[in-house]
Amino acid sequence: MPHEAIFLASRPYSQLEKVLFAMKKWLGYIFVLIAALGLPSSLVAQTQGSSTPELLLVYWSAMDCPYCKHWESEASGMESSLKNSEEFKKLTYRVVKNKSLTDPYVEEDFPPDIRWIKERIDRGEEKPLGKPGWGFYVDRVRIAKFYGTKKWYEKNLPEIKRLVAKYSGGH
Repeated sequence: MPHEAIFLASRPYSQLEKVLFAMKKWLGYIFVLIAALGLPSSLVAQTQGSSTPELLLVYWSAMDCPYCKHWESEASGMESSLKNSEEFKKLTYRVVKNKSLTDPYVEEDFPPDIRWIKERIDRGEEKPLGKPGWGFYVDRVRIAKFYGTKKWYEKNLPEIKRLVAKYSGGH
């Protein structure tokens, strides 16, 4: 047995064996360096800290919707209460509006950058909201929906603001 070990150790290494040995040696050095610097945890923290989720608020409406017209009117001040808020600056806002309350939404009713919502509706993964309605998305996942104008100031607007603060990092 000892003679075999000596024989194997004393034979010349092939080029491939030399490369593999060098790679293992350098990989060992790299792992030791990463562990010493705590690099994985700092990289993860840096990645999490620098990525801001995409916040999207989609307003669902129709041209002949009287409640939608009321929400949009200057007299009610509801739309402007949203658009003039600090939270509004932190999200993307899109309007999906068709001609009539009774018409289904078609692709042209959707702004190009949110047609992925229409595709989800077509596949049955999501349903259009009532009118007037708002869908709140975080990284393309709908996490909340709101309907109607009756409790806009008491319920809908405060909840939209809370969600923006929560997901934009401004607790």
